[in-house]
Amino acid sequence: MMKYLSIVLAFALAGCTTVDTTQRPESYYTGYTGTPQGDGGRPLFKSELAQLTDGDIERIINHRLALPKQNRIAILALSGTNLWRFYSGDFAQPNEAIERDFIGALRASGRVYDASYLPALLVPENRTVGYLRGAAARYQADVLLAYRTRCASYDRFRFLGPNETRAYCSVEAVLLDVRTGIVPFTSVSTNNVETTKGADDKNVAETSKRNELATISKSLGEVAKGVVRFLEEVPVRQ
Repeated sequence: MMKYLSIVLAFALAGCTTVDTTQRPESYYTGYTGTPQGDGGRPLFKSELAQLTDGDIERIINHRLALPKQNRIAILALSGTNLWRFYSGDFAQPNEAIERDFIGALRASGRVYDASYLPALLVPENRTVGYLRGAAARYQADVLLAYRTRCASYDRFRFLGPNETRAYCSVEAVLLDVRTGIVPFTSVSTNNVETTKGADDKNVAETSKRNELATISKSLGEVAKGVVRFLEEVPVRQ
């Protein structure tokens, strides 16, 4: 219990975090024969068909995913962990630390040359798979990692004291191959953390939020490990 609380308190010592896009390596273009306008003059972006034929479905199911040796991951948070980011600096810094650690875990993979957030200006209002795929393609991302978080905190529970709280949080993530639109990997990580109101917390609500941040951090870390393991096993695209 105190282990996770100490992790959250340690976040307060971290400074501001900036995540920048990394330049695509020149080796990425080796063997590419197309033009900037598309292969053989065909457009890069096409409208999606409303219905799939039996043949389409057969090809999709039988498709074997292959990715470049090194990939750019575009990250999209469908629900933020920053609900209290602007409440005080004590909550802004843990949020930034969570994002930094999550991205750092992804970038540590030998199959990833960049992991960065999909620019907000590119995120469509209509967040269907087709529109998100198009936005990620404009960002020249190879895969899109979209995730959402859900949390529930309890400060009134049969075995909880008046200054104790318990948080249940889950992170649901999907990995989208931008080239094909296939979702080859999903992950759902759920964790719970129980802790006691700290001396610096004004009320149990602040304790609950700190608890949620610790739990989300743990779940995102597990999701990142799963993504890295998956990428290591995907064949290299020729």
